[in-house]
Amino acid sequence: MDQPPSPPPAKSLTARARSRTPPEIQVRVSWCKSCGLCVDYCKQGVLEMEAELPRVVNAGKCSRCLLCEAICPDFAITVREPGEASGGGP
Repeated sequence: MDQPPSPPPAKSLTARARSRTPPEIQVRVSWCKSCGLCVDYCKQGVLEMEAELPRVVNAGKCSRCLLCEAICPDFAITVREPGEASGGGP
């Protein structure tokens, strides 16, 4: 007799908690040239331009797609999990 397939393993408590915790989004204003690409490509509305610089307005809506990081020609924006070591830089 065939047994029904096992359900997929549940996420660990830490992974579940991490997915609900907003990421840390850093904009290095000294590197930013105010092109606005990060704001234009963020479909979640996490970023908006303020005084010609991108500003995080709702990190809780971030889907962690990292498109803002990838699209930035100056590498001025980083998205990290809370407590994760940053890659350095000013």
